[in-house]
Amino acid sequence: MRKPNLGILLKPAGFDCNMACDYCYYRPVQELYPGADNPRMSPEVFEAVCEQYRALEPAEMKIGWQGGEPTLMGLDFFREAVRIEARHARGAEPWGNSLQTNGALLDEDWSRFLADNRFLVGLSIDGPAELNTMRKFRNGKPAFDTAMRALDLLKSGHVEYNILVVISRANVEHPEEVLQFLLEHDCRFAQFIPCTEPAGEAGAVSEHSISPGQYAEFIIRLFDAWVELDDPSFYIRRVDNYLHMFLGLPPECCEYRQDCSNLLTVEWNGDVYPCDFYVQERYRLGNVREQTLSQMLRGRAFRDFVSRAERLPDVCRDCEWLSFCHAGCFRHREKLGIGVQEMPYLCEAKKRIFSHVTPTLEELKARPDKAPRLHSFLNRLAGRIDAQRRQPGPARTASPAPRARAQPPGHPIGRNDPCPCGSGKKYKHCCGRKALVS
Repeated sequence: MRKPNLGILLKPAGFDCNMACDYCYYRPVQELYPGADNPRMSPEVFEAVCEQYRALEPAEMKIGWQGGEPTLMGLDFFREAVRIEARHARGAEPWGNSLQTNGALLDEDWSRFLADNRFLVGLSIDGPAELNTMRKFRNGKPAFDTAMRALDLLKSGHVEYNILVVISRANVEHPEEVLQFLLEHDCRFAQFIPCTEPAGEAGAVSEHSISPGQYAEFIIRLFDAWVELDDPSFYIRRVDNYLHMFLGLPPECCEYRQDCSNLLTVEWNGDVYPCDFYVQERYRLGNVREQTLSQMLRGRAFRDFVSRAERLPDVCRDCEWLSFCHAGCFRHREKLGIGVQEMPYLCEAKKRIFSHVTPTLEELKARPDKAPRLHSFLNRLAGRIDAQRRQPGPARTASPAPRARAQPPGHPIGRNDPCPCGSGKKYKHCCGRKALVS
C-alpha cells in the first residue's frame, strides 16, 4: 500500500507534561492509561513506526514530535531516534522532524542537537506576558519567562523555529498586540489555532474556549494588521493558506482540505489513532507492535472515521465557500457533538473571514498603492504559477502548498518544501518570503 501524503504525529511521552496549561486538550488522555505514571516510548516502538511508515512510500518521511511535552524523553532518546531514522532512510534523503515544545527543558545541548539535526521547533507562546496567562506550571507559576528564555536559546543556536499561538479567552480581544509582540521579537513564522474544547452538552465549549464571533473578529483584525504591515516575509500559516486558495492552489492545512486520511497519531506505547484530537478508545486503530500501519489504514476503524469526517453537513452543500472550507475541521463537528444536520461550530465565523479576506486579496493584487510589497508578492507569485501552467509538455499539477512553520496539534511544516509554482526549487529560494520582497 502507498500513502504518499501521510504524516506521522508521535506522542513519545504521551499526556505527560511539566506544565498544566488551563486550556490543554490533551490532559484527558491520561484516563486511557491509568497505570502509566511515567509514559515513555521505547526505541523499539519508534523503530517499528519508522519501518512501517517507510513501507507506505510517503513522498516525504516526516515526523511531528508532540505531547504532552516531548522533551521529557531526554536528549539521549532523541539521539537514538535520529540514528533509527538513519537506518530507515531512503538513500541520502533525510527525515523531516518537527518538535512542538513549551521550552522549559531546552538548554544549549538541546539547541545544538536541534540545529545539527535540522529539527523545526514550534515554541508555544500566546503573546506578551499579560496575554500568556493560560500557560503555567503545575504550581501555578507563569510560563512566560521560561518560554522567552527558550526563544533566546533557539535564536542564538540558529535553530529553525516558529511560534504557536493558541487563541483563547485570554488573548482573543488583542490580535494587534499579539502581532506586535511577534514583530518586536523578530518571530517571523507563526500559526494561530482556536481553543474550542467541548464542555457538556452538544455544541457547548469550555470556559477557556472562544465563540465563533470572537474567532472571526480576531482573524479579520489579525489579517488587516498583516496587510497594513505590508511585509510578505512575515509568515502566518492561516493567512498563507488563504493566499494559496486565492491563487487556486490546494491548501496545506488539513482544516481546509476534503481528505481527512493523511495523518496518524502514535502514542507512547504504539497505540495508533486517526488524529490527536481523537485519542479515545473508540477511535483506536491498533498498535504497531501487533499490526502494521498499512493494515490499520485499510481497517474498518480508520475507514469509518474518514467516512464520517468527510461527510458533508447538509447546510454546507450549497455554500459559496464550500471549495475553501469543505465543512472545516471534523473536531468542530463530531467532537463538539454537532451532527450532519447542524451547522459546524465555526461556520459563520469562516463565512465572515472568507468574505473579508478574498476581496481584500483581490484589491491587493490590483492596487499597488494599498500595500506595495504585498502587491508585488501576489503578482509575482501569480505570474509564476500561471507561466508554469502554460508550459507545453506533459500536464503538471501544482505541488501541495508549502507547510506552515509549526504543528499543531499541528502538522510538520517547512520552507524547504518544493515551491508551489512547480519550478522544482525550494519555496524559500523561489516564490517565498524574502526572495519576493521588493
